[in-house]
Amino acid sequence: MNESEFAVGDSALLKISIRSGRVSVESGEPGSVSISVDTRDPTFEVRQRGDVIVAAGDRGDRTYVTARVPAISDIEISTASADVNVEAGLRRLEVSSASGDITFDSTHTLETKSASGGVTGRQVSGEARCVTASGSIRIEELLELADLSTASGNINVDRCAGSLICATTSGNIKIGELTGPSANIKSMSGAVRIGIPTGTRLDLDANTFSGKVTLPSPNPSPEPPEREITARVRLVSGDLRIDRTG
Repeated sequence: MNESEFAVGDSALLKISIRSGRVSVESGEPGSVSISVDTRDPTFEVRQRGDVIVAAGDRGDRTYVTARVPAISDIEISTASADVNVEAGLRRLEVSSASGDITFDSTHTLETKSASGGVTGRQVSGEARCVTASGSIRIEELLELADLSTASGNINVDRCAGSLICATTSGNIKIGELTGPSANIKSMSGAVRIGIPTGTRLDLDANTFSGKVTLPSPNPSPEPPEREITARVRLVSGDLRIDRTG
């Protein structure tokens, strides 16, 4: 086990590149980044240049990296089959992975690309862009802008307060509560389910080839709507269901 500690400014950029193993990112002290590495790769090194820290090796042996970073940090991770677990709150998280799973707590900006690995997180306060082939995407809360796409995996969002773009081939899409201004959703054979809060005026443009569309009863309240949402949904054989929440 090799351990290193680096002094940084108010923020830091950490770049980690491993082939297999595991990457864990935890909350650390302000002005300091510490990294623990367990690997048999003799070429693996951790080096610093200003507020940029790079941890990488050339051989591709299984490597286990644990990093502790300040809250205002950017993380870039590149891996083939390693799992990534981020418990720290970040400013930016960017992960490129083939088959490893990605889990995170909170970040302002998120960008992930994976083949069969899934993405699971609690909150993205800014922009989120996630692309996966057979992995699923599950994010509890999206606050600004999200573009999520998968081939056969499911997409689940508990609450979306921003603009949303979702696309899947055979996976299902479920938005627990949509309060953002717009949603653009496409699915080939998967089902789509959306929750709309009471007091919402929904401008819906929906089209399905062989599936059915189920809508909530009209809101009987004479009060003016609290919000307006524009939703465009395109389905081939999947069903669309919109429920009223709250």
